[in-house]
Amino acid sequence: MDINRVLNFSSNAGKLMLQSGGETYRVEETISRICQSFNVDEVDVFATPTAVMVSVSIEGKVHSIVKRIKSRGVNLNKVHNINSLSRKVYVEKLTIDECEEELEKLCREDSYSKKTILFFSGMATATFTLLFGGDLNAILASFIVGIITKLVSVNLSKSCLNEFFINSICGAVVAICSVVLLDIGIIKEMDKLIAGSIMLLVPGLALTNSIRDIIEGQLISGLTKAAEAILIGISIAGGTGVIIHLYLQMGVM
Repeated sequence: MDINRVLNFSSNAGKLMLQSGGETYRVEETISRICQSFNVDEVDVFATPTAVMVSVSIEGKVHSIVKRIKSRGVNLNKVHNINSLSRKVYVEKLTIDECEEELEKLCREDSYSKKTILFFSGMATATFTLLFGGDLNAILASFIVGIITKLVSVNLSKSCLNEFFINSICGAVVAICSVVLLDIGIIKEMDKLIAGSIMLLVPGLALTNSIRDIIEGQLISGLTKAAEAILIGISIAGGTGVIIHLYLQMGVM
């Protein structure tokens, strides 16, 4: 058994789960299960939103690895599939070659096209606008604004900007689109359009995971995620608020 390959495979699986929005306790459980399936004597895992550390003991020797988490998103389907893969490895005792092949195959197949992401982003914002009581024009406008906002977010994610500035810019994009649509008469009021469209940026998963992690005893990870969610909320409000403030200062309304 190549313990270095086992460490690399298990830590990569955990890293992918963290990058996809997985809870810290679930990531640690997944990595531990994978390592135990290769009959190590002892395994310790410490995961945070920015790093995952794995240490195993076998035949009296300790081996460890650290993986940095530089980007995070939301892909709960990937989280589920990697967790299922860890159970498959544990039950069926797959070889390390089969494990690496399965993980590579999962990552290759478990991705949505850009068109699909943009379409359902528009559907999400339109649905929230409907729930907030928007009329038909506001719902259709929200669909378009959602697509534009997600497109901006995806493109900015490829740059060196951090999440704070990306969400600020996206919040500003929502406000600008709403102002323009109001001025040309497509919508009669901005509040429901902005409320529905801004939900695309709200860090609901991060906030939920922070609460679950705190309940599970993962205090460092839970508080870190809570702080991240609060900062993202502030950045969204800041970007949106600046545009609306400037619009009001122009005396148009």
